Amino acid sequence: MCGILGTVSSLPLTGPPEALHLGAIRHRGPDAQASVQVGSARLGHARLSIIDLAAGAQPMSDVHGLATIVFNGEIYNHRELHDELQARGQRFATRSDTEVIVAAYLAWGVAGFARLRGMFAAAVYDHRDGSTVLARDPFGIKPLFWARSADGSLGFASELGALFTLPGLRAELDYTSVLDTLTYRHTFGLHTLYAGVQRLEPGTALVVAPRASSAIHVQFSSVTEEVERAVAGQAGAVHTGRSATTDDVRGRVRDSVERHTLADVPLGCFLSGGLDSSVVASLLAQPGGETVNAYSVGFEGASSERSELPYAELVAKHLGLRLHPVTVGARDFRELAPQLSGSLNGPFSEPADIAMLKLAQRAAQDVKVVLSGEGGDEAFAGYPKYAADAFSSTLGPALSLGQRWLGRRNRLGIAADALSQPDRTARWMRWFANNDAPDSLVSGLLLAGAHPDRARQWVGDRVARYPAGWDDMQRMQVLDLEAWLPNNLLHRGDYTTMQASIEQRVPLLDRELTPWAVALPRQIKVRRMKGKAPLRDAFAHALPREVLDRPKSGFRLPLGEWMTTDPQLSAMTRDLLLSPQAQVRALMDARQLETLLSPATLAQSGGAKLAWTVLNLELWLLAVRAQGVPA
Repeated sequence: MCGILGTVSSLPLTGPPEALHLGAIRHRGPDAQASVQVGSARLGHARLSIIDLAAGAQPMSDVHGLATIVFNGEIYNHRELHDELQARGQRFATRSDTEVIVAAYLAWGVAGFARLRGMFAAAVYDHRDGSTVLARDPFGIKPLFWARSADGSLGFASELGALFTLPGLRAELDYTSVLDTLTYRHTFGLHTLYAGVQRLEPGTALVVAPRASSAIHVQFSSVTEEVERAVAGQAGAVHTGRSATTDDVRGRVRDSVERHTLADVPLGCFLSGGLDSSVVASLLAQPGGETVNAYSVGFEGASSERSELPYAELVAKHLGLRLHPVTVGARDFRELAPQLSGSLNGPFSEPADIAMLKLAQRAAQDVKVVLSGEGGDEAFAGYPKYAADAFSSTLGPALSLGQRWLGRRNRLGIAADALSQPDRTARWMRWFANNDAPDSLVSGLLLAGAHPDRARQWVGDRVARYPAGWDDMQRMQVLDLEAWLPNNLLHRGDYTTMQASIEQRVPLLDRELTPWAVALPRQIKVRRMKGKAPLRDAFAHALPREVLDRPKSGFRLPLGEWMTTDPQLSAMTRDLLLSPQAQVRALMDARQLETLLSPATLAQSGGAKLAWTVLNLELWLLAVRAQGVPA
């Protein structure tokens, strides 16, 4: 895991390649930082050494000097590709996955990126024609942002904040993206929080001509294509019962986890005690192998039903893991929120992000790599919404009446709100939405120029392109894989772990596993309204019954309690949001701000989360103002 930063200049380059401000991404790669000037491009890299520690330094060129690369991520099939390319006559100077990417690009062009099994964000300078090619993995596990400067140069970076260190960047606040982040908890497609700054979409390459005279998007892979290929492959298969599917699931998951352990440094795992992270942990804990370090979160003052620790302790004892509990409290929210949200990288307003950052900081004391269970819900239909959505046509009319009373105060209210929508695009967007966002803040963003229909248009266009032969569960899963996962969960996971200089790997999100799992028939994935049935069956022998039977549970912490009972956290919140200089006051009614911070509102789980969202929005807006980004 690393960080990349660079430019393709429209003007003759002057000064040394060290002109790149690699300090902005040093936390992503504290082991070494280096840059190179090639043609009209400057390529910079910050390295977290994990594979080929002695010879894997970047920027790196192939042995013939035809291409130079900087790259963030890991390629898990690089040994097979190495052998294939070597048989074609390609020579190698290292055993690193970085050099294999260069060789694959030289052999197959942009299509070579589709051959990679792993996570990556890369920039390749082609000495043959002077072009620079940016590329991002098909699941969007690793982030990559780019923008134009006033003189037409093009800059790119692993993080938004680092992009702003490049001179002359043209960017201003995108109020539509701010509204989407407030309402849907993430932006959509190529949009970021800044107009003029784009996110390179998953499975896409950006081919930049010399002197940045043009930039052309080329899609080399997509989740939709991979799932459709898997559906076609399963069309002739007969699912004869649980045993055949169970064996397939077990084999595919085991293969992915084994590949994700590829490293020349110590690794461990995040363990919530849920099914997905426990499955990953069970495959790491091999009999006779080294004891695996596992890291779990507990909460100060949290009742037992809120805490994940009892389940994590049960799994750790069952598998023989060395468990490291990490306790999170109000003090962590006071101290870490400014670190996460008080920069141009954007507001990180999910309360779980604070816990993830502290967990990563603890893990970094022992290991450089952690495996986690992200992607399991999307691959195996684990979210309750996947099973519930089938009842929208029969229950929707009744729920539309009940929703007026229920609101979105609890899971039943959220389900009623979503299922009452007859239009499936609107319904699918509402499951994870913050539809109780403060009215005056929404109005303020609309008055500032936000377009409320942009997100729905993106989702509607995406869903319309899904093959007619898919069922709605598969459509929902793929939509989450293309929107929710890369723009929310994976984005947050990358940023929080990289802040602690540690690499997070997600073996349940894999080219050979995920599309195949999505393509499984609905009746295989869901049993008695409970998702992930084949995953439970495949690992029933390896995990405690309490974990297998545990219902899907979100990351619940006593945030409202802390915000009302911790004097310092309460004071920080009120000082930031009720100050006459508060940036959010330009968008939100002061009386509604007061109401948002009242004990009665904070006592509701949804109310506390909204207050935390607005607090982190304020921290980000303060950073935006301090850096002089136009509003």
